[in-house]
Amino acid sequence: MPVILPQGWTLIEKKETASTNADAKSLPSGSDRTAVVADAQTGGRGRLGRPWVSPAGNLYISICLEKIPLARAGMYSFLTAVALAEAMERQCPDIGVQCKWPNDLLVGGKKISGILLETDGAGRLVAGVGVNIVSFPETGMLYRATSLRNEGYAVTRDQMLESFLQSFAQWDAELKTNGSARLLDAWKQKAYGIGGAVTVNLPNRKMRGTFYGLDKDGCLLLNKDGEIVKITAGDVFFGDQE
Repeated sequence: MPVILPQGWTLIEKKETASTNADAKSLPSGSDRTAVVADAQTGGRGRLGRPWVSPAGNLYISICLEKIPLARAGMYSFLTAVALAEAMERQCPDIGVQCKWPNDLLVGGKKISGILLETDGAGRLVAGVGVNIVSFPETGMLYRATSLRNEGYAVTRDQMLESFLQSFAQWDAELKTNGSARLLDAWKQKAYGIGGAVTVNLPNRKMRGTFYGLDKDGCLLLNKDGEIVKITAGDVFFGDQE
């Protein structure tokens, strides 16, 4: 059956591509709310250009958004994570998915999805997503990984795709209309590691402390010996992940 899209959305489906993010970034002007989905990627990427293993059977999708104010762009990482978590919970009851700052989803402490946001600085933003539905990389990862199948759930790519896009559209409307407060609250309710020990790998050093929460812009707040430090980017490890 065809995927039911949110009103006003367009879906471009490909058998194989180098990168759905690259495809979405190259779409012509006027491609707002266009999603590119592929059965497999040959050049998938994660944060900092890291390779993202992309065999057939998993979900690889990138959403093109236009006229997004730069000040709001970072919120789409949280929006994408919350929408994905909701979609997984609908399709996989009791899965217990959690959001890991800044851009991962975990099940049982293991990575099941990653998010990559890219912007051109002129109002176009691309939100790329990979979800491990039937397989996952067992080596070469910063963190342990898993898949929906490995966790005991039989879900098709198109079921996850349709559910995700519906949630994404709803949260997109919420963000536009009411701002980010409710979105960040929803993310924090699913957050992994708040109140626990955290290590942040920065380009030139490591910082250790307690995950205190988020600020209004979505930055991680680290309690380091009683001082609250704002973290805008970095590789984050909680407890036994390091």
